[in-house]
Amino acid sequence: MKNVTVELKPGDLRQAKDFAGARRDQIDTNNYYSKRGQKNTDKIEYDCYVGALGEIAIYRFLKRLGIKATAPDFNIYDAKNKSFAADMTDNKGNNFHCKSQSDKSQELYGTAWIFQYDGIGMGHKDPLFKNYTNKDYLVLCSVNPDAMEVDIYGVIQVENVVKKDLLTLPDVDWLKTSKRKLGIEEVYSLSWYERWGRLKKSIML
Repeated sequence: MKNVTVELKPGDLRQAKDFAGARRDQIDTNNYYSKRGQKNTDKIEYDCYVGALGEIAIYRFLKRLGIKATAPDFNIYDAKNKSFAADMTDNKGNNFHCKSQSDKSQELYGTAWIFQYDGIGMGHKDPLFKNYTNKDYLVLCSVNPDAMEVDIYGVIQVENVVKKDLLTLPDVDWLKTSKRKLGIEEVYSLSWYERWGRLKKSIML
């Protein structure tokens, strides 16, 4: 199983658009993103929209597996208080860190996910790759709003990503100072069990 497709509903798109619009209002009043080299507010808003849709689909996917995860949090927080806490947790202490890529980005750069990594002069460092436990999971997906579909590529232990040294430099030069990439080739180098079965040994879809 290479990926699982989750269908979106019209209400999901409306909810995600409302969230992204509220985030844009916040973006226009601070320079947090510009310090990280992100100045295109249209793109930032779209990325927020895509990320929200990814979380909705991932929540629905986990629910299908019988995993009682917390619902996506679409409250608006001050950007300076940005948290790297998990997007969702369950009642067994598992932490789910959702990463979404748009179909537009996928067409341009291939299937890959970008992470804040060393933050040299470019904003926060993501502590996830240093302070992880065996209950921290990356949930990787690509989002196609027009098709109203989200493809999920795995629920992978962060520990596996770090120990197998799967993070590489991004293709875009200016991102190399502060980001790292997890590409689909590296994801597919993991076994079925490492991508799907470690969290739940038997996934019935």
